[in-house]
Amino acid sequence: MNFARRARHRVDRCPADSTRPCPRERGGTRRLRLRQQGDDSPVSDVTVGIDIGGTATRIVVVRGTQIVASTIVSTPTVRNDALPTLLSSIRAVMASAPGAEGEMSRVGIGASGPILAGGVIDNPESLPALSGWNFVDRLGELLGVDCRIDNDAVTAALAEVTVGAGRLDTGVLVMTLGTGVGVALMRSGIPFRGADGVHPEAGHITVDAPSSPCYCGRRHCLEQTASRTALQRLATHAGFPADLEVLAHAASEGDPGAQRVFLEYGTRIGEGLGELCTQHRPTIVVLGGSAATYLPHFRSGVEGALAALTSAPVPALRQTALGDLGGALGAALLWQ
Repeated sequence: MNFARRARHRVDRCPADSTRPCPRERGGTRRLRLRQQGDDSPVSDVTVGIDIGGTATRIVVVRGTQIVASTIVSTPTVRNDALPTLLSSIRAVMASAPGAEGEMSRVGIGASGPILAGGVIDNPESLPALSGWNFVDRLGELLGVDCRIDNDAVTAALAEVTVGAGRLDTGVLVMTLGTGVGVALMRSGIPFRGADGVHPEAGHITVDAPSSPCYCGRRHCLEQTASRTALQRLATHAGFPADLEVLAHAASEGDPGAQRVFLEYGTRIGEGLGELCTQHRPTIVVLGGSAATYLPHFRSGVEGALAALTSAPVPALRQTALGDLGGALGAALLWQ
């Protein structure tokens, strides 16, 4: 599926402690290491997947479709810290991967968009350290591997249709509920794009919700009503802490206030999904991101709102089967 923005760097890997690009041989050609005849050592087919969110960055080491090592770090907020943070985190997780032997063949990146046609992130509000410059090219040079980048909703959706809750289905809409809201539609494994080739930011559609200004310029935006951040605001307004585990425990114990918070949250998600289903008519909706952990508590609100849908078929509602690492896994799968 060659649909991601890519930066090509056909090179041998750098030493583990290197902070500079791999060396070039005479004539300016980057070195390739060739497998020698009779060499029975394992062939390196290790891909690193990176999911860059507004709060946390998840990094996985993948063989085929299997995660063999992972780590989570805070997303850098200062540009000068961005590449050192990513480099040190990638090298650390590679060192911890059993059987990886320090080898890395490719890097895939999913990031909160928009991701412009040249692979540059245009989201200074959520990713100030990584927006407005081609860090993907530079990261590839420093690591000595090819890199690709796509919208983080696309990478999450790619993982779901490849090995997750949307596997083998031809019309899957994935909504990720994290610091913001990501939306991707997969048609027979291919992501829906805008007319200009850029992934549409459907997490910023206008919905019927209380006014809450968003950096996108709207006052009634899906992201401001359906993100994990929005659920935390609902919880604190109802007198609960922002720790959603506390809210979930209270709901499980029958606390009516906690149950009302989840019901309202689910209803808001369902109303946004109703708009998206009217436009795209998916057969399955998969909810991912950190807030999807609490789907058992807010499922009734989502399904209640979707039941009123008359402009499109009501899709099946599923929870991600991949946990918090689905987006990073999908980033690695950009190479398949």
